[in-house]
Amino acid sequence: MSLIKQVSVKVDGTSYVYRCVHRIMEGDCQMEHGPFSATIKPLLADVFATTNEMYYQFLQESNYKPENPRNFLKHWQDGKYKDGDGNLPVVNVSQDDARAFAAHYGKRLPTEPEWQYLAAGDNHFKYPWGNKKDYSKCNVYSLKLCDVDQYPDGVSPFGLYNMCGNVWEFTDETNFDGDRDHYFITLRGGTSYNAPDYWHTECGAIPNDYHLKVHQLGDAMNRYETVGFRCVKEVE
Repeated sequence: MSLIKQVSVKVDGTSYVYRCVHRIMEGDCQMEHGPFSATIKPLLADVFATTNEMYYQFLQESNYKPENPRNFLKHWQDGKYKDGDGNLPVVNVSQDDARAFAAHYGKRLPTEPEWQYLAAGDNHFKYPWGNKKDYSKCNVYSLKLCDVDQYPDGVSPFGLYNMCGNVWEFTDETNFDGDRDHYFITLRGGTSYNAPDYWHTECGAIPNDYHLKVHQLGDAMNRYETVGFRCVKEVE
């Protein structure tokens, strides 16, 4: 199996009118959903979500160990991913685990407005490929992850793969809604997982302007089998 190497694309700086929506179930989302003017600095954006192999190489180079290792990469065996899984997106990492990877390579996680722009482009598409929902262009309802270079017909206007489906993706913000010890993050992009009940996280082709609020409950519970990440780097 040929292992996928990360590729980055240059995205020029711009500004756009940011709007975001979310589902209200158990409590509201206190974030600003727009409209407001969002400034995007010039970026190098990762074409692919970070893979198991990429994260494995990071661990070999950095000797990174999370403060609380519970559930960290729990799908791996003996310190490495299973045979054949090298090109799958890495999961069972927390936002902090993802940030550590990004920082090691001089990168960071994208902000919410950055992520949305990378997925929607200058035409503000509803989905990475356009404005019409098309399940043939994303990995949804399959109940399994796919390699990060799959679904080439579903890339974003900047050529980024799997901005819809496969795994939800971390963004860089950590938010506090005013309650005691009540922190939350937001995810983007949707997943291949098909939740069995309405009260679970939405499935299917998730629009670019939708975010999911996720409460932070401690490292062990902040690692998920349906969430991965990609990175960006600010450039001149």
